[in-house]
Amino acid sequence: MIITKIEKQKNNNKRYSIFIDNQFAFGIDEIDLLYYKLKENEPLDEEKYNYILNKLLLKRAKDKALKYLGYKMRSKKQVIKKLEEYDFPSNVINKVIQVLEKYNYINDEEFAKAFIKDKVNLKGYGSFKISYDLKMLGIEEQVFKKYLYDENFVDENKKAKDLLLKKLKNRNIQDLDYKEKQKIYAYLARRGFSYDSINKAFNYLLEEF
Repeated sequence: MIITKIEKQKNNNKRYSIFIDNQFAFGIDEIDLLYYKLKENEPLDEEKYNYILNKLLLKRAKDKALKYLGYKMRSKKQVIKKLEEYDFPSNVINKVIQVLEKYNYINDEEFAKAFIKDKVNLKGYGSFKISYDLKMLGIEEQVFKKYLYDENFVDENKKAKDLLLKKLKNRNIQDLDYKEKQKIYAYLARRGFSYDSINKAFNYLLEEF
């Protein structure tokens, strides 16, 4: 194996990308680059390569992942993306993910449950938006749908009604003209509430007054 190129990374001038036999191999911190005396156009023996990959980089990747998880819960996809930003090799990332899942540092189902509770109770989002956001975070629908669409876990109809009342600001819903009702309806839809939940909220208040 020949180190054919060592390139300083654009987003972090303390890290370098190492190319072996003209193929990207891994990213490494400047201090480790100097310590292991990696230089362009020089051979890299298999023993040192395996040590860097399976010991040094694995430890660095674990540390990065644990620090990232230390701030708040993350999905598996988020952790993978964060480690990819540091140019860790895919096999190193996979090993780190396996360890994190084994010891429950990553648990997409628990992440989804906490995410749903937060977005419903604190943000006032509806199921459509929450579903979309979870999918963007790499959570499969089969993991979260049993919570998102369970009225015992999340009462979307009640949340839609509460948000509607908040938007009314103590006004009687029957005093609103068509344009005002459409504006509030569109607002609830943008918050991710289903049309069924919005209609139930409107109908409930119309019956109340």
